[in-house]
Amino acid sequence: MDRLDSRHRPFRSVVQARTVLRFGLLLAAALAIGLGYWVVSDRRNRLEGAERQSQALVAGLERVITLELRNIERAMGGISSDAHQLMASVPDQAPRLISESIAGVVSRHHEIQSIVLVDHDGTALTTGQGDPGFAGWIDAAAHGDRNPLRFGQPYALASGRWVLPIALPMPADGDEAPSHWLLTRLYTDELQAMVDGLDTGRDGLASVVGPGDVLLARSLASANNVVGRHVAGPSSEELHNDGTLIPERTSEIDGLRRVVAVRLLKPYPLQVWAGLSTREALVPWFKFVGAALVLYLLYWAMLLVMLRAVRRADRDQRELLHHIQRNSEHLRLAQHTGKVGAWALEHGSGHLAWGGDISSMFGLGGEETSSLRSFGRHVHLQDRGMLWQRFVSAWRSRSAFSSEFRLVSDDGTERWVVARGGVVEDDHGHLRMTGTLVDISERMEAMSRVTDAERQFRLIFDRNPLPFWVHDARTQRFLEVNRAASLQYGFSREEFLTMQLRDICPGGLREPGQLIQGAAAGFDDAHVSQHRRKDGSTLQARIHGSEIRFGGQDARLVLAEDVSERIEYEKELAYRARHDQTTGLINVQTLSDRLDQGVYPGYQVVYLQLRGLQPIRDSLGRETADNVLRTLAARLQQWADDFGLAAHQPDEDFVLAIVHPHHAAAAIEAAIEAVREPIGDSDGSMQRLDARFGLAEEDGSGQRAERIIDNAALAAHALESAAFEIARYDGALARRYSDRLRMAARLRTAIEQNEFELHFQPIVRVADGSVAALEALVRWPQRDGTDIPPNEFIPLCEDTGLIVPLGSWILRRAAQAQAWLKRQGCGDLPVAVNVSAVQMLQADLAGELELACTQAGISPLALHMELTETVLMNRPEQGMAIMQRLRDAGVCISLDDFGTGFSSMSYLRHLPLSSIKLDRTFVCDVDRDPRNASICRALLQLGHSLGLVMIAEGVERPEELEWLQRHGCDQVQGYLLGRPQPLELALQRVQGVAAR
Repeated sequence: MDRLDSRHRPFRSVVQARTVLRFGLLLAAALAIGLGYWVVSDRRNRLEGAERQSQALVAGLERVITLELRNIERAMGGISSDAHQLMASVPDQAPRLISESIAGVVSRHHEIQSIVLVDHDGTALTTGQGDPGFAGWIDAAAHGDRNPLRFGQPYALASGRWVLPIALPMPADGDEAPSHWLLTRLYTDELQAMVDGLDTGRDGLASVVGPGDVLLARSLASANNVVGRHVAGPSSEELHNDGTLIPERTSEIDGLRRVVAVRLLKPYPLQVWAGLSTREALVPWFKFVGAALVLYLLYWAMLLVMLRAVRRADRDQRELLHHIQRNSEHLRLAQHTGKVGAWALEHGSGHLAWGGDISSMFGLGGEETSSLRSFGRHVHLQDRGMLWQRFVSAWRSRSAFSSEFRLVSDDGTERWVVARGGVVEDDHGHLRMTGTLVDISERMEAMSRVTDAERQFRLIFDRNPLPFWVHDARTQRFLEVNRAASLQYGFSREEFLTMQLRDICPGGLREPGQLIQGAAAGFDDAHVSQHRRKDGSTLQARIHGSEIRFGGQDARLVLAEDVSERIEYEKELAYRARHDQTTGLINVQTLSDRLDQGVYPGYQVVYLQLRGLQPIRDSLGRETADNVLRTLAARLQQWADDFGLAAHQPDEDFVLAIVHPHHAAAAIEAAIEAVREPIGDSDGSMQRLDARFGLAEEDGSGQRAERIIDNAALAAHALESAAFEIARYDGALARRYSDRLRMAARLRTAIEQNEFELHFQPIVRVADGSVAALEALVRWPQRDGTDIPPNEFIPLCEDTGLIVPLGSWILRRAAQAQAWLKRQGCGDLPVAVNVSAVQMLQADLAGELELACTQAGISPLALHMELTETVLMNRPEQGMAIMQRLRDAGVCISLDDFGTGFSSMSYLRHLPLSSIKLDRTFVCDVDRDPRNASICRALLQLGHSLGLVMIAEGVERPEELEWLQRHGCDQVQGYLLGRPQPLELALQRVQGVAAR
């Protein structure tokens, strides 16, 4: 075998390539320096030209503005001189004459907004508007060198236009400070017009900057957007002797960089700026840079092309030699890597020759020749006979020779080899056999591992606790099954091997197309199918399959997991997720999903808000309440069979869907009757339930069913009574509830920030007209001076529970008010406080009363409690217990709005009351309404018979007061006797009555 000769060396690079490269690099450096110098010089020249042009623009703008300001200064000077003479000669007529003179000047100068004669405080002495802040800025106002004009800060008028205030002092006597000033307001629009008239290019600008570096005018932008903005201007040290500065700077407003010329107007404290865009000025320079860059790149391209051509010849010469050397080395390495060696045997010689690689690879010693007998000793004893037989047969038949056998090296290592060869004849007619010897030990080891893997697979397959089988992919005949599959299906292994897949799975596993797709993916997606056992029973099997080769043919390995119990459990879970467990009806989420499928256009939703189930649960137990609920649910399910869908909303609400709008009236009536009909209990008693119904409909606007159900619930909540009524949802209802929610949020804030006030209305004794007590009434004042009526926020407080903290606040403030009355000498005048039923039942009313009285330093006798009949109607026992505790503390208790709550007379005789207040609905027109008169006489007689003080509310007419006095009413209250007022005004009313 030829080996790589170490004497061969790569060719050195040719001299011509190096020379061309060195010369090209030097020329490139010189070209770069020359082009760089030209580029830098051209940029400097163009910026200098931009500077000169900016300076010329700023000089022109300076002359125009200076001329304009001098004209204004002369006009103001003329007015000042005339005004001084007029004030000295005709002081009475001077303001009118000066105003006329000013009007003439203003009419000729459209750039002036106004000229006004003002004193040192800025008060206008002539026609026009003064300046209230004049005294604050005039003393420190900016002015030019030896120039009397004073310049203020610009400001915007109501019309949006900006003006610059300019003040000129009036001549004064002697050395006195000027007491009068001529104030001129100059439109900055005039300055804007001047800068807009300059040709500064597309991105150039011109601007005027006033005192304090405030921008007065600027081109390239609307004046209203930039006037009055502070900009960073140059200091006096930065300016040249002629007041000019030429910097290159970036704009604070638009971020553009410009060559700017700045000049200070020496007679006036103003600066004029003019600048040209650096980018515009350098546009030709950029083109020049581009051309230079292209020229430089073109040079490099030409240099690279030349180098490439020179080096190509050098590379071709080197590659020719390397190709020869590399091919020889590759052949040697390939034989060594593949463990392949060559051998030859001359006919009749008995000597076997091989290359040195065979000796090193197979450990046959260092010799390169050997006799057949010597080589045979290295062949494994079990393989010698087979090898010799094949070798002799090949010689005799002149055919190809191939044999696999084991070689034993000198150190005892065994290696598998394959010898291949054939008989050939040379040019001289001599025969010999030649061939190769290849090491196949790794292949034989791999085959051994495959055999072991097949044995292990067989063991795992047969003893796996999960059912497995293998079937033919084409005929679907079973090829193998494991023990678990026989147990699951009841067939023996022998029976399985005579069957096809359809014998246990009539429906098949998958469509052919799906099988092909699964094979391409490697594994099929798991799926569930129904299978049949030997005894005819069925099971649900979850199938996992994969394509394999089995016995040399395409097959499928299948795992069939019995998931019958799991599927039944999942069905049960799915049912529980969609249905209410108590009633068996679908839940509201399931109802929403079905309605959102779009199969019921124009459906209507009835929200059934049940009442009366909680008392059954509290008194008869949960089981009885659940039985009642299930009975009602069964009725509603029958309703759903006729009209649509029914769902249960725990704990006491139902949602009904009317899927046929033309049956809506009959469906609603049927739903009402289903609830109205009494429900029999297990003990034979009949239970009755009440309900409120809310109705909302799908209007085709695309609203989801969940939103429509919420609308129906909102309509049901809006009903104030618990009878069998139905309310239809509309937009106004939603707005009212939205307003209520916003008001509830405001109420919480109002309670926390003490926004409420107490007004007091007198309760007067009929006998002598004296004030018996003051009733505390809460008021909620607003910022606009109006009040929100109590009948709007008190019910909302009761609904939201805010009545408890509000009632506690009222109780504390009423106690403080009585303490104040006591300090004013009216300690015997009690204060009556209204107590809500919610506050009475949810809070510790007696404890709060005692704490409020202790903090205020008064006796509980000084406060009266007014309770409504609602407490007695809802929870009579708890209400009477609380009233008795208050009574034991010495508090006088009145029953408010008596007669409106259908009070039970049996409770009335046991209540610890001090007085009863007749509701104003009975007192109104009592002198001319026979029905009201009869009711009032009866109530007065009833109260007096129980020893109670009778108080009439809402007395607004003298005739009503006279009737009540005639029939023995003890005390009265109403607008006729005094409106609710703050405590101080109410006290004046009390003191006025006492004085009479």
